[in-house]
Amino acid sequence: MSAESASQYTVISFAPVQGFIEKSRKLRDLFGASLILSYLSFKLVEEAEQVLGKGSVISPGLIRVQEGMPNRILVKGHLTREIVQNTLLREWQEILRICREWVEDNIGIPKNQYFWSQTDDQIGKQKGEWERWGSHAWEVFVGWGKNNPDDSTESTIKAAMEDLETRKLKRDWTGINWIGESSSLSGTDAIAWHCLGREHLTPGRALTPDEKEEMELFYYRLAWRLDNPDRLVKPPFPDLKKLKEIENSNQDNFGKYVAPNERLSVPELVKRLVTYEAIADAIGILSLEKGFTEIARMPEIGMEKGRWTGWFMGDGDEVGKKLKKLTGDQGDEHLQQFSLAMREWGGTFKQKFSQDLGRVIYAGGDDFLGVLYRSKRDQPIEPLEAFQWLRELPDEWKNLQADLQEALHLKMTFSVGFVWAGHSVPQRDILQHCREAEKHAKSLGRDRVTIRVVFNSGQYVQWTCPWAHLQIIERYSDRIGGKNWAHLYNDWAHLKSRRAIQFREINNNSIDRDLALAMLDLYFGDLGQEIQTAKEKENQWKAIAGDNSDAAVVQWINDLVQVGWQLCSNT
Repeated sequence: MSAESASQYTVISFAPVQGFIEKSRKLRDLFGASLILSYLSFKLVEEAEQVLGKGSVISPGLIRVQEGMPNRILVKGHLTREIVQNTLLREWQEILRICREWVEDNIGIPKNQYFWSQTDDQIGKQKGEWERWGSHAWEVFVGWGKNNPDDSTESTIKAAMEDLETRKLKRDWTGINWIGESSSLSGTDAIAWHCLGREHLTPGRALTPDEKEEMELFYYRLAWRLDNPDRLVKPPFPDLKKLKEIENSNQDNFGKYVAPNERLSVPELVKRLVTYEAIADAIGILSLEKGFTEIARMPEIGMEKGRWTGWFMGDGDEVGKKLKKLTGDQGDEHLQQFSLAMREWGGTFKQKFSQDLGRVIYAGGDDFLGVLYRSKRDQPIEPLEAFQWLRELPDEWKNLQADLQEALHLKMTFSVGFVWAGHSVPQRDILQHCREAEKHAKSLGRDRVTIRVVFNSGQYVQWTCPWAHLQIIERYSDRIGGKNWAHLYNDWAHLKSRRAIQFREINNNSIDRDLALAMLDLYFGDLGQEIQTAKEKENQWKAIAGDNSDAAVVQWINDLVQVGWQLCSNT
């Protein structure tokens, strides 16, 4: 690395990340998306070190560990946008190629019946559908900072980070006019099947019965082939009638990877395929752990109701500001130390998580995503069990907080969105609820959790509380009929119906918190008085509810009643 290059810093990022993850129907989609994102970041880090030399990567830490690799990369030296973009697209296109060729080689449809990819005579002239996705799936952003003689390292790294944020304001994206019918998941992107791209499949034209049968056969064969990796597949392949007989007889857990009635776009299909061990090995991407099982949420025959599941999404508070704070005279060293600690924590958190309780889908350090569920039908996760797990979650980062405080004098806190969702709520909607709940927790002061209960109708109730005060919900008093939350819930509903409890001014009648506080005192052991008279700022209403106004206090108590009854009631 030249002296001039050594005085420069480059920050790299790419998008979309959240959108890529959240467009998902199955748990397998989430893992597939996470594996792809980590792999692409891993390859960018690998390329940066090869171009700039060993030790040039400042953040993230653990650059040899692919799993959980974040998509924001800081390196010492000047890395051109062309290198970054070419690396990302090359690796993504290789993933697409391996997945596409595996399908073409393994489901018994002759090669000359595939129209979804570029032919040899079209190279350099016309892209196929897979090649379009290879070129236009990602936005690449690069920011640079360079030392002047009077500048410090702090201004250089800070300048690079600010330059990246400025460049992200300008989109780096090209839209594609897809043809054919739309994916059943996104509703916008074209369905991936062997006839995608055929000339006479013009936009707006409905498929003929024969074409629909061709598409159905494609997805049935794909589902059948993926379900049993050890099956020796030899021609002739089963026809559509035979495959439906196999499905009806429930052989081989039919539809484990792809349900035959699904219609996926190219990236949606790729997210499924990379979780198949043979394809993952061919790419060099991590495989799913052994014994992976999907979430069984919907009711089966003979069951009256489906299963509720808990989903959690967490993120470190103001990490960007903390990174800028660390860039002092020893900025490189401090940033590396911080990134290493965060990645080590993320790996430990995922490794320690009990598979009997669910899965951590992604833990890149300061952000994580996971789900609480059990594969055994007769042992579902109960709402109180989910809350008790959430209550103990801050213990997971206590050691990390202590280490960062001692080594870097840095206070690290996390905000989490936790969603307890009914069986009919689509997974992609659940993930959006998680994101909104996490954002709401941050908006009220950070270092807290928003618990959102989402019903099958799509309606929801939520309650936000600082981690330090989450035990409030466990203080439910036994003064009136034990811990039967129905007493409190019914009393509270009655007061609201009589307008004794109100959340906004009506006919010049101002909001009054006194009755709401009296309910807290009655059911929660004088909790209302404790908060009202607290001398410590962290125990006052502004810290707990995010505001000291009567409206905020009454709303917070209402949310406590609604969520407490849903998660902690013994009735």
